[in-house]
Amino acid sequence: MRDMTTDQSGDKLDRLFAEYREACPDPEAGAGFMPGLWQRIDARRASNVVMLRRIAQVCVGATLALTLLMGAVLIPRFERAPVYSTTYVDTIAADHPNTYVDILTGDIK
Repeated sequence: MRDMTTDQSGDKLDRLFAEYREACPDPEAGAGFMPGLWQRIDARRASNVVMLRRIAQVCVGATLALTLLMGAVLIPRFERAPVYSTTYVDTIAADHPNTYVDILTGDIK
């Protein structure tokens, strides 16, 4: 019984392949087959390259615009910090005398 099922499956598969061959015939390989095939491949490849090039140009333009914005607007704002004439160490040293000379001369604040 198993052999009959295998034979029937094989016959069905053979019929399916025969129908497929009739529906999709093999292209005739003439003198212009390979050059035509490569032209279609190159046309697809060229369209992908153009698309990727355009995306890269947009990214570079956006990066340039962001860089100019940062350089013209943001960096000058951050550089407007108040300028102090003394350092933190100088201020502490002036508030806390650390030598006997300061105490004796009366330069204590």
